[in-house]
Amino acid sequence: MKRLIILGAGGFGREVLAWARQSAACGREWQVAGFLDDNPRALDRFAIDVPLLGSIAGYVPQPDEVFVCAMGRVDFKRQCVERIRGHGGAFVPVIHPSAVLGDGVALGTGVILCPHAVVTSQARLGDFVTVNLHSTVAHDAVVGDWSQLHCHVDVTGRVTLEEEVTVGSHASILPGVRVGRGALVGAGAVVTRDVPPGVTVYGSPARPLVRREGGSRP
Repeated sequence: MKRLIILGAGGFGREVLAWARQSAACGREWQVAGFLDDNPRALDRFAIDVPLLGSIAGYVPQPDEVFVCAMGRVDFKRQCVERIRGHGGAFVPVIHPSAVLGDGVALGTGVILCPHAVVTSQARLGDFVTVNLHSTVAHDAVVGDWSQLHCHVDVTGRVTLEEEVTVGSHASILPGVRVGRGALVGAGAVVTRDVPPGVTVYGSPARPLVRREGGSRP
């Protein structure tokens, strides 16, 4: 049986510890071994029964280890995953038993589906996508690699989120809309039209706020 190591011992990491232990894979494919975090005091204030095993930087994965990345910021998530993968580390999905999957769903490497996440018919999630509590990805939607959906997000039918998109809590993206690479959809936004790469939108209907430096990669 493999040892599961969680990248990130912050708030989301501690949540993922619970979701991992409740998943069907726990006890059959792996057991949670602990955390990696570059902050050596990340768990000091918390009664956590698995250890902080060290920092992410320079960690060398062992053959009996697998990993999941529990970070809420897309840029940190990508950096840390690429460090571990660069040393040969393998990542696994964490799917809570209350998550609902429709027919024909495709899930990428390292996906996290939190409690009551819903991914419906023929939707596709890329690598290292997180769908947080009570969020929905509807039929034929595509969520690109590294993207992060916070709680109570509604990604409706035929929506496309390109890579590295962040969607804030209680946001809704209406059918057929495309959100460009590196864009940020603010909490509570209602997105009714396409969002260009690297743009932050807020409000209902959502409007651009600021263009983020480096939002689009070559």
